[in-house]
Amino acid sequence: MKIRGYGWAVLCIALGGLNAAQAGMVVEVRDPRFFEQQQAVIFPKAEVKLVTFEFEAVGDDQRGKQRAKELHRQFLAKIHDLQGGAIITFVTPAGQKIENYRVQAERVAKEQHAQMVLWGRIMVDRAGTPLINARLMLIEPPPGISADYKKFAELDRNSFPVGVSGVIDAPVTQWRIDFNTVENDVTPLALYLSGLARYYKGAVRGGGEAARWLNGSIADFKAYVAALPETADRGALSQAHLYLARAYVRLADAAPARTAAHLDAARRHGELAAKLNPFDAAVPTVQAVIAARQGARLTELRSKLAQAVNMAPADGNARVNLAVLDSAQGKVGDALLQLDNANFVQEAQQKAALPAVDKLRRQLAPYADRVAPSSSAAPSR
Repeated sequence: MKIRGYGWAVLCIALGGLNAAQAGMVVEVRDPRFFEQQQAVIFPKAEVKLVTFEFEAVGDDQRGKQRAKELHRQFLAKIHDLQGGAIITFVTPAGQKIENYRVQAERVAKEQHAQMVLWGRIMVDRAGTPLINARLMLIEPPPGISADYKKFAELDRNSFPVGVSGVIDAPVTQWRIDFNTVENDVTPLALYLSGLARYYKGAVRGGGEAARWLNGSIADFKAYVAALPETADRGALSQAHLYLARAYVRLADAAPARTAAHLDAARRHGELAAKLNPFDAAVPTVQAVIAARQGARLTELRSKLAQAVNMAPADGNARVNLAVLDSAQGKVGDALLQLDNANFVQEAQQKAALPAVDKLRRQLAPYADRVAPSSSAAPSR
Protein backbone atom coordinates (compact mmCIF):
# COMPACT_ATOMS: atom_id res chain seq x y z
CA MET A 1 0.00 0.00 0.00
CA LYS A 2 1.38 3.42 -0.92
CA ILE A 3 -0.01 6.72 0.26
CA ARG A 4 1.29 10.05 -1.03
CA GLY A 5 0.93 13.32 0.78
CA TYR A 6 2.64 16.64 1.41
CA GLY A 7 6.19 16.07 2.51
CA TRP A 8 6.07 12.35 3.13
CA ALA A 9 4.88 9.03 1.77
CA VAL A 10 4.05 5.76 3.47
CA LEU A 11 6.06 3.16 1.60
CA CYS A 12 4.63 0.10 3.25
CA ILE A 13 2.18 -0.85 5.94
CA ALA A 14 2.00 -4.18 7.73
CA LEU A 15 -1.02 -3.80 9.93
CA GLY A 16 -3.23 -6.45 11.46
CA GLY A 17 -5.08 -4.35 14.03
CA LEU A 18 -3.16 -3.34 17.12
CA ASN A 19 -5.50 -5.21 19.42
CA ALA A 20 -4.71 -8.45 17.62
CA ALA A 21 -1.22 -8.23 16.12
CA GLN A 22 1.84 -6.13 15.40
CA ALA A 23 1.97 -3.12 13.11
CA GLY A 24 4.63 -1.40 11.07
CA MET A 25 5.06 1.61 8.83
CA VAL A 26 7.96 2.89 6.72
CA VAL A 27 7.68 6.63 6.23
CA GLU A 28 9.58 8.23 3.35
CA VAL A 29 10.38 11.82 4.26
CA ARG A 30 10.63 14.33 1.40
CA ASP A 31 10.07 17.73 2.95
CA PRO A 32 13.23 19.18 4.60
CA ARG A 33 10.96 20.79 7.22
CA PHE A 34 9.25 17.52 8.10
CA PHE A 35 10.91 16.93 11.49
CA GLU A 36 10.49 20.57 12.48
CA GLN A 37 6.72 20.23 12.38
CA GLN A 38 4.43 18.60 14.90
CA GLN A 39 3.64 15.10 13.67
CA ALA A 40 0.56 12.99 14.20
CA VAL A 41 1.15 9.96 16.42
CA ILE A 42 1.33 6.82 14.29
CA PHE A 43 -0.21 3.74 15.93
CA PRO A 44 -1.36 5.70 19.01
CA LYS A 45 -2.68 2.56 20.72
CA ALA A 46 0.59 0.65 20.45
CA GLU A 47 1.78 -0.85 23.71
CA VAL A 48 5.44 -1.32 22.77
CA LYS A 49 6.67 0.94 19.96
CA LEU A 50 10.07 1.14 18.29
CA VAL A 51 11.15 4.06 16.09
CA THR A 52 14.10 3.55 13.72
CA PHE A 53 15.81 5.70 11.10
CA GLU A 54 17.74 4.92 7.96
CA PHE A 55 21.41 4.45 8.73
CA GLU A 56 23.63 7.35 7.70
CA ALA A 57 25.85 6.45 4.75
CA VAL A 58 28.82 7.98 2.95
CA GLY A 59 28.30 9.69 -0.41
CA ASP A 60 25.58 8.20 -2.59
CA ASP A 61 25.62 4.80 -0.90
CA GLN A 62 22.00 3.62 -0.58
CA ARG A 63 22.68 0.71 1.74
CA GLY A 64 21.81 2.73 4.83
CA LYS A 65 18.22 2.90 3.60
CA GLN A 66 18.23 -0.75 2.54
CA ARG A 67 19.51 -2.02 5.89
CA ALA A 68 17.00 0.09 7.80
CA LYS A 69 14.14 -1.37 5.74
CA GLU A 70 15.55 -4.86 6.22
CA LEU A 71 15.71 -4.32 10.00
CA HIS A 72 12.11 -3.08 9.82
CA ARG A 73 11.00 -6.25 8.03
CA GLN A 74 12.92 -8.58 10.31
CA PHE A 75 11.67 -6.92 13.49
CA LEU A 76 8.08 -7.18 12.25
CA ALA A 77 8.60 -10.85 11.46
CA LYS A 78 10.09 -11.49 14.92
CA ILE A 79 7.16 -9.85 16.74
CA HIS A 80 4.46 -11.37 14.51
CA ASP A 81 2.52 -12.54 17.59
CA LEU A 82 3.21 -9.54 19.84
CA GLN A 83 -0.16 -7.85 20.25
CA GLY A 84 0.33 -4.10 20.56
CA GLY A 85 3.87 -4.16 19.16
CA ALA A 86 4.74 -1.57 16.50
CA ILE A 87 7.64 -0.16 14.53
CA ILE A 88 7.97 3.08 12.55
CA THR A 89 10.96 3.58 10.26
CA PHE A 90 11.86 6.93 8.72
CA VAL A 91 13.81 6.96 5.44
CA THR A 92 14.56 9.50 2.71
CA PRO A 93 14.27 9.12 -1.09
CA ALA A 94 17.19 8.10 -3.25
CA GLY A 95 19.76 10.88 -3.47
CA GLN A 96 18.85 12.34 -0.07
CA LYS A 97 20.23 11.69 3.41
CA ILE A 98 18.51 11.51 6.77
CA GLU A 99 21.32 13.56 8.37
CA ASN A 100 20.35 16.54 6.20
CA TYR A 101 16.94 16.75 7.88
CA ARG A 102 18.20 17.93 11.28
CA VAL A 103 16.40 15.03 12.89
CA GLN A 104 16.63 14.53 16.66
CA ALA A 105 15.94 10.87 17.24
CA GLU A 106 15.00 11.19 20.91
CA ARG A 107 12.55 14.04 20.29
CA VAL A 108 10.86 12.22 17.39
CA ALA A 109 10.49 9.05 19.47
CA LYS A 110 8.96 10.99 22.36
CA GLU A 111 6.49 12.68 20.02
CA GLN A 112 5.52 9.24 18.70
CA HIS A 113 5.08 7.96 22.28
CA ALA A 114 7.64 5.24 21.56
CA GLN A 115 9.50 3.27 24.20
CA MET A 116 12.61 2.66 22.05
CA VAL A 117 14.49 4.46 19.26
CA LEU A 118 17.39 3.21 17.15
CA TRP A 119 19.64 4.95 14.66
CA GLY A 120 23.18 4.54 13.34
CA ARG A 121 25.46 4.64 10.34
CA ILE A 122 26.85 2.46 7.56
CA MET A 123 30.54 2.40 6.73
CA VAL A 124 32.21 0.34 4.02
CA ASP A 125 35.50 -1.50 4.43
CA ARG A 126 38.15 -1.90 1.75
CA ALA A 127 36.50 -5.06 0.49
CA GLY A 128 33.23 -3.21 -0.02
CA THR A 129 31.45 -4.88 2.90
CA PRO A 130 28.95 -2.62 4.70
CA LEU A 131 29.67 -2.24 8.42
CA ILE A 132 26.77 -1.28 10.65
CA ASN A 133 27.04 0.83 13.80
CA ALA A 134 23.81 1.25 15.76
CA ARG A 135 22.70 3.04 18.92
CA LEU A 136 19.60 2.13 20.90
CA MET A 137 17.97 4.54 23.36
CA LEU A 138 15.23 3.61 25.79
CA ILE A 139 12.83 6.55 26.01
CA GLU A 140 10.81 4.77 28.71
CA PRO A 141 12.89 1.98 30.27
CA PRO A 142 10.94 -1.19 31.13
CA PRO A 143 10.43 -2.24 34.76
CA GLY A 144 13.39 -3.80 36.49
CA ILE A 145 13.24 -6.34 39.32
CA SER A 146 13.07 -6.13 43.10
CA ALA A 147 13.05 -8.25 46.25
CA ASP A 148 11.29 -7.73 49.56
CA TYR A 149 13.76 -7.56 52.42
CA LYS A 150 12.94 -8.04 56.07
CA LYS A 151 15.02 -8.43 59.18
CA PHE A 152 17.45 -11.35 59.01
CA ALA A 153 18.24 -13.55 62.01
CA GLU A 154 21.96 -12.69 61.89
CA LEU A 155 21.70 -9.27 63.56
CA ASP A 156 24.56 -7.34 65.06
CA ARG A 157 24.71 -8.24 68.78
CA ASN A 158 24.90 -4.59 69.72
CA SER A 159 21.90 -3.55 67.66
CA PHE A 160 18.34 -3.32 68.83
CA PRO A 161 15.26 -4.76 67.09
CA VAL A 162 13.73 -2.49 64.49
CA GLY A 163 10.31 -3.20 63.02
CA VAL A 164 10.89 -2.11 59.44
CA SER A 165 10.85 -3.74 56.04
CA GLY A 166 11.78 -2.56 52.58
CA VAL A 167 12.54 -3.44 49.01
CA ILE A 168 15.88 -3.93 47.29
CA ASP A 169 15.19 -2.35 43.93
CA ALA A 170 17.09 -2.94 40.66
CA PRO A 171 15.56 -0.65 38.03
CA VAL A 172 16.76 -0.56 34.43
CA THR A 173 19.38 2.19 34.42
CA GLN A 174 21.20 1.48 31.15
CA TRP A 175 19.03 3.55 28.83
CA ARG A 176 21.48 3.71 25.93
CA ILE A 177 23.36 0.88 24.22
CA ASP A 178 25.98 1.35 21.53
CA PHE A 179 26.28 -1.81 19.48
CA ASN A 180 29.71 -2.66 18.13
CA THR A 181 30.18 -2.77 14.38
CA VAL A 182 28.61 -5.79 12.67
CA GLU A 183 29.12 -6.82 9.07
CA ASN A 184 26.11 -6.25 6.86
CA ASP A 185 23.64 -8.44 8.78
CA VAL A 186 20.88 -6.79 10.84
CA THR A 187 19.59 -10.13 12.19
CA PRO A 188 21.34 -9.82 15.59
CA LEU A 189 19.83 -6.35 16.05
CA ALA A 190 16.37 -7.66 15.20
CA LEU A 191 16.75 -10.46 17.77
CA TYR A 192 17.86 -8.04 20.50
CA LEU A 193 15.04 -5.59 19.77
CA SER A 194 12.44 -8.35 19.67
CA GLY A 195 13.66 -9.76 22.98
CA LEU A 196 13.46 -6.31 24.53
CA ALA A 197 9.97 -5.66 23.12
CA ARG A 198 8.71 -8.94 24.61
CA TYR A 199 10.32 -8.11 27.94
CA TYR A 200 8.51 -4.75 27.96
CA LYS A 201 5.20 -6.57 27.56
CA GLY A 202 5.88 -9.44 29.97
CA ALA A 203 7.27 -7.21 32.73
CA VAL A 204 3.95 -5.45 33.28
CA ARG A 205 1.82 -8.59 33.41
CA GLY A 206 1.36 -11.56 35.67
CA GLY A 207 0.56 -15.23 35.51
CA GLY A 208 0.37 -17.17 32.27
CA GLU A 209 0.25 -14.08 30.06
CA ALA A 210 3.48 -12.76 31.56
CA ALA A 211 5.10 -16.18 31.21
CA ARG A 212 4.26 -16.25 27.51
CA TRP A 213 6.01 -12.98 26.71
CA LEU A 214 8.89 -13.57 29.11
CA ASN A 215 9.61 -16.97 27.59
CA GLY A 216 9.60 -15.32 24.17
CA SER A 217 12.00 -12.65 25.41
CA ILE A 218 14.30 -15.31 26.81
CA ALA A 219 14.28 -17.20 23.51
CA ASP A 220 15.17 -14.08 21.53
CA PHE A 221 17.95 -12.94 23.86
CA LYS A 222 19.41 -16.45 23.94
CA ALA A 223 19.40 -16.49 20.13
CA TYR A 224 21.16 -13.12 20.15
CA VAL A 225 23.81 -14.36 22.59
CA ALA A 226 24.32 -17.52 20.55
CA ALA A 227 24.76 -15.50 17.34
CA LEU A 228 27.73 -13.48 18.62
CA PRO A 229 31.07 -14.56 20.07
CA GLU A 230 31.98 -13.00 23.42
CA THR A 231 34.63 -10.86 21.79
CA ALA A 232 32.19 -9.31 19.30
CA ASP A 233 30.36 -6.91 21.60
CA ARG A 234 30.91 -7.45 25.32
CA GLY A 235 28.80 -4.46 26.36
CA ALA A 236 25.67 -5.42 24.41
CA LEU A 237 26.11 -9.10 25.30
CA SER A 238 26.34 -8.19 28.98
CA GLN A 239 23.10 -6.23 28.70
CA ALA A 240 21.46 -9.21 26.96
CA HIS A 241 22.44 -11.48 29.85
CA LEU A 242 21.16 -8.85 32.29
CA TYR A 243 17.76 -8.86 30.55
CA LEU A 244 17.80 -12.66 30.63
CA ALA A 245 18.42 -12.51 34.39
CA ARG A 246 15.54 -10.03 34.83
CA ALA A 247 13.22 -12.14 32.67
CA TYR A 248 13.96 -15.27 34.70
CA VAL A 249 13.33 -13.43 37.99
CA ARG A 250 9.96 -12.26 36.69
CA LEU A 251 9.26 -15.73 35.32
CA ALA A 252 9.83 -17.10 38.83
CA ASP A 253 6.83 -15.00 39.91
CA ALA A 254 4.72 -15.80 36.85
CA ALA A 255 5.38 -19.56 37.00
CA PRO A 256 5.91 -20.34 40.72
CA ALA A 257 6.03 -24.11 40.16
CA ARG A 258 9.58 -23.66 38.82
CA THR A 259 10.72 -20.75 40.99
CA ALA A 260 13.97 -22.38 42.10
CA ALA A 261 15.00 -23.32 38.55
CA HIS A 262 14.19 -19.86 37.21
CA LEU A 263 16.16 -18.13 39.97
CA ASP A 264 19.13 -20.43 39.33
CA ALA A 265 19.00 -19.47 35.65
CA ALA A 266 18.78 -15.78 36.62
CA ARG A 267 21.86 -16.17 38.84
CA ARG A 268 23.86 -17.78 36.01
CA HIS A 269 23.01 -15.00 33.57
CA GLY A 270 23.85 -12.38 36.20
CA GLU A 271 27.28 -13.99 36.58
CA LEU A 272 27.78 -13.94 32.80
CA ALA A 273 26.78 -10.27 32.67
CA ALA A 274 29.35 -9.49 35.39
CA LYS A 275 32.05 -11.43 33.54
CA LEU A 276 31.42 -9.56 30.29
CA ASN A 277 31.17 -6.10 31.85
CA PRO A 278 32.54 -5.85 35.41
CA PHE A 279 32.10 -2.06 35.40
CA ASP A 280 28.30 -1.85 35.12
CA ALA A 281 26.76 -0.93 38.48
CA ALA A 282 23.40 -2.38 37.41
CA VAL A 283 24.88 -5.89 37.43
CA PRO A 284 25.67 -6.25 41.18
CA THR A 285 22.29 -4.68 42.02
CA VAL A 286 20.49 -7.28 39.91
CA GLN A 287 22.66 -9.96 41.50
CA ALA A 288 21.69 -8.68 44.96
CA VAL A 289 17.98 -8.96 44.12
CA ILE A 290 18.48 -12.53 42.89
CA ALA A 291 20.54 -13.40 45.97
CA ALA A 292 17.88 -11.97 48.30
CA ARG A 293 15.20 -14.02 46.57
CA GLN A 294 17.33 -17.13 47.00
CA GLY A 295 17.81 -16.44 50.71
CA ALA A 296 21.50 -15.61 50.50
CA ARG A 297 23.50 -14.67 53.58
CA LEU A 298 23.70 -11.07 54.67
CA THR A 299 27.38 -10.78 53.80
CA GLU A 300 26.71 -11.64 50.14
CA LEU A 301 23.91 -9.07 49.86
CA ARG A 302 25.96 -6.32 51.49
CA SER A 303 28.93 -7.07 49.27
CA LYS A 304 26.84 -6.70 46.09
CA LEU A 305 25.01 -3.56 47.24
CA ALA A 306 28.21 -1.89 48.46
CA GLN A 307 29.82 -2.75 45.12
CA ALA A 308 26.96 -1.00 43.31
CA VAL A 309 27.38 2.14 45.46
CA ASN A 310 31.13 2.18 44.86
CA MET A 311 30.67 1.80 41.10
CA ALA A 312 27.91 4.41 40.87
CA PRO A 313 28.27 6.83 43.79
CA ALA A 314 25.80 9.24 42.19
CA ASP A 315 23.02 6.63 42.08
CA GLY A 316 20.60 7.51 44.86
CA ASN A 317 18.67 4.27 44.45
CA ALA A 318 21.79 2.22 45.21
CA ARG A 319 22.17 4.07 48.51
CA VAL A 320 18.52 3.47 49.40
CA ASN A 321 19.13 -0.26 48.87
CA LEU A 322 21.95 -0.15 51.40
CA ALA A 323 19.70 1.80 53.79
CA VAL A 324 17.08 -0.96 53.54
CA LEU A 325 19.70 -3.54 54.45
CA ASP A 326 21.00 -1.46 57.37
CA SER A 327 17.54 -0.74 58.75
CA ALA A 328 16.51 -4.37 58.62
CA GLN A 329 19.59 -5.14 60.71
CA GLY A 330 18.73 -2.53 63.28
CA LYS A 331 21.57 -0.22 62.16
CA VAL A 332 19.40 2.86 62.25
CA GLY A 333 22.24 5.41 62.23
CA ASP A 334 23.84 3.84 59.15
CA ALA A 335 20.49 3.63 57.42
CA LEU A 336 19.69 7.30 58.08
CA LEU A 337 23.12 8.29 56.79
CA GLN A 338 22.51 6.41 53.54
CA LEU A 339 19.11 8.10 53.16
CA ASP A 340 20.73 11.50 53.67
CA ASN A 341 23.34 10.58 51.06
CA ALA A 342 20.63 9.49 48.64
CA ASN A 343 18.93 12.87 48.99
CA PHE A 344 22.28 14.62 48.56
CA VAL A 345 23.12 12.96 45.24
CA GLN A 346 19.57 13.42 43.94
CA GLU A 347 19.63 17.14 44.72
CA ALA A 348 23.15 17.52 43.27
CA GLN A 349 21.86 16.16 39.97
CA GLN A 350 18.64 18.17 40.19
CA LYS A 351 16.61 14.98 40.19
CA ALA A 352 13.32 14.38 41.97
CA ALA A 353 13.48 12.95 45.47
CA LEU A 354 13.10 9.17 45.69
CA PRO A 355 9.77 8.17 47.31
CA ALA A 356 11.49 5.23 49.03
CA VAL A 357 13.63 7.66 51.06
CA ASP A 358 10.68 9.28 52.84
CA LYS A 359 8.90 5.94 53.26
CA LEU A 360 11.86 4.32 54.96
CA ARG A 361 12.64 7.43 57.02
CA ARG A 362 9.08 7.37 58.43
CA GLN A 363 9.56 3.74 59.48
CA LEU A 364 12.84 4.61 61.19
CA ALA A 365 11.48 7.73 62.94
CA PRO A 366 10.50 5.93 66.21
CA TYR A 367 14.10 4.72 66.62
CA ALA A 368 15.97 7.83 65.44
CA ASP A 369 16.31 9.27 68.97
CA ARG A 370 18.41 6.25 70.01
CA VAL A 371 21.25 7.06 67.60
CA ALA A 372 23.48 10.01 66.91
CA PRO A 373 22.15 12.27 64.15
CA SER A 374 23.52 11.47 60.69
CA SER A 375 25.47 13.93 58.60
CA SER A 376 24.30 14.95 55.13
CA ALA A 377 27.39 16.98 54.26
CA ALA A 378 28.54 14.58 51.56
CA PRO A 379 27.85 11.06 50.39
CA SER A 380 29.82 8.19 51.86
CA ARG A 381 29.62 4.46 51.83
